[in-house]
Amino acid sequence: METNLRPPTKRMIEKLRECVEKESLNNGKIPCLPEEMKSSLAGLYKRGFIGTRMEQVNNKNILCIYVTDLGKTFLSSRDEKLNKRLRNIRNDVRAKE
Repeated sequence: METNLRPPTKRMIEKLRECVEKESLNNGKIPCLPEEMKSSLAGLYKRGFIGTRMEQVNNKNILCIYVTDLGKTFLSSRDEKLNKRLRNIRNDVRAKE
């Protein structure tokens, strides 16, 4: 599979973050479902940020979504960049005071 190099949309990032939060709150026991990802599913999958696997939930095999290491790395690097920008803004404001 060829990885899509275009940046993900805001909606994709939001859905990815929601899925990571759901996984972390429940120790990975409650997976994300395709219905929760809506239109972001294909784009995130093509970028390699999510993967799929069949799991048994309530005695039924269903397609579950999980965030890949690449997806988690993307979110953490994005958060680091945002925090750095906020620190720079705070420092600029303090310098002007």
